[in-house]
Amino acid sequence: MAKSPRIIILFEDEAAATSEPLTLTRPVWELRCGIRTLAQKIQEAFTCIEVTCCPREHLMRAFGKTFAAINFNTPDALWINGALLPGEGFSSALNLKKGSAWLQNDRIVAFRGAPPKDWKAGTRLPVEGFDKVEAPAGAGKLLRYPWELVQAMNGENEREARRLRPLGEIRGDLHRSAVLVNDPDIFVAAGCMIGPGAVIDASSGPIVLDEAVQVGANAVIEGPTYLGPKVQVKPLTHIRGSCLGEESRVGGEVSASIIQGRTNKQHSGFLGHSYIGAWCNLGSGTEISNLKNNYSPVKVQVGNDLVDTGELFVGLTMGDHSKTAIGTVFNTGTVVGVGCSIFGAGFPPRFIPSFHWGGAEKLTRYPLHRTLEIARAVVSRRGQSLTDEELEILRWVFEHRS
Repeated sequence: MAKSPRIIILFEDEAAATSEPLTLTRPVWELRCGIRTLAQKIQEAFTCIEVTCCPREHLMRAFGKTFAAINFNTPDALWINGALLPGEGFSSALNLKKGSAWLQNDRIVAFRGAPPKDWKAGTRLPVEGFDKVEAPAGAGKLLRYPWELVQAMNGENEREARRLRPLGEIRGDLHRSAVLVNDPDIFVAAGCMIGPGAVIDASSGPIVLDEAVQVGANAVIEGPTYLGPKVQVKPLTHIRGSCLGEESRVGGEVSASIIQGRTNKQHSGFLGHSYIGAWCNLGSGTEISNLKNNYSPVKVQVGNDLVDTGELFVGLTMGDHSKTAIGTVFNTGTVVGVGCSIFGAGFPPRFIPSFHWGGAEKLTRYPLHRTLEIARAVVSRRGQSLTDEELEILRWVFEHRS
C-alpha cells in the first residue's frame, strides 16, 4: 500500500470549458449537486490531509489563494479532478502510487505526483507519461456537462439527506394546517417557518429544509428536494425533485432543477431540468421548455459544437448575473451566458454569449460598466458587495467570452 500523500490538489480539465457558462465565474468543483458542492463531497474523503486547488488562471485570486504557497511540482501530491462526482469507494485513491493515474473514459480521475510540464488548468490533461490504471467502479463519475449534474441531482439529494441530516426531526415552526407526508423522511431545521396549507410530501424521496427556510401558504414541495439556508418559497409554489442553494427565492413551478444560490424566481412560470447560476433574476411568466414536441433527444450548443445530450429532458443553463423580463420564453437546451438580460417576444437564440442584451429580434453586446453597476445594485440588496476578485473575474469573462 502506498504512503498517504502530503497534500491533495483539486484540478480542472476540459470540463471547465464544457460546463460553461456556469464555470466562467467559479471552478468546476464549486458546482452544486444535492446538498453539497462537488468540492465538499470530495473533501469528505480526506479529512486528515490538507486539500488545496489549482483553478484556471483568471480564477486563481478568488479561489486559489492557498495554492500560491504550494510547489506546483510537489512529487508527493495527489491530484483529483474537480469534475468528479465521487462514489463510496473514492477514498482508495490514497493508495495510488507515484506516477500512476486513474482513468475513466480516457480522462484522468486522479493522479499522484506532478502534472505534465506544459499542461494548463482547464485543458485536457494528457494521459501519456502516467502508469495508467482503470478507475475502480466505486470511484464515482467524471462529469462533463451541466445537464449531467441535473440528471444526478435527485440521487444525490436522497443519498446525502439520509447520510447528513437527521431525517424525521422537525425543529422549525409549522402552521397547524400544514401537512407533512411521510414525515420520517423529512428534516426541518431550526428557524424554518412552514405556512398554512403548505404540503411537504416525501412520498417520492426525502426532503431537507435547512436553517431559516420559509415556505409560504399552500406551497407544495415534493421530494427528493433540498432547500438551502434562508431559501424563501412563495405561496402557491410547486417544487419537486430540486436543489435550491442558499438565499434563493422561488415561486411558480420548479421541477428537477438546480439553483446555485442567491437567485430570484419569485413569480409564476415553469423552470424544469435546468441549472441556474447565482445572482440571477427570472421575471414573472418566464417559461422554460424542457421537452421537445417530437420527444427526440435535446441538443445543446457547447462552445463550437452542437452536442447530442441523449436526454429527453434538458431545460435552461444560465450563467451568473443574468436576467429575464416578464413573459420571456426559452426553447429546450438553451444556454445563456454571464451578465445577460433577455427580453422581448418570441424565442431567443438557443445560445446567447455572455454580456448580451435583447432577444429574438436582436442581441447587442452590453457595456461592461453598465452590467457591473447593475450587479452591484443586485448584491447590495442582500447586504453584500462585489469583491475585487469577483470584479476581476467578470472583466475576464467580458473580454474573453462576450
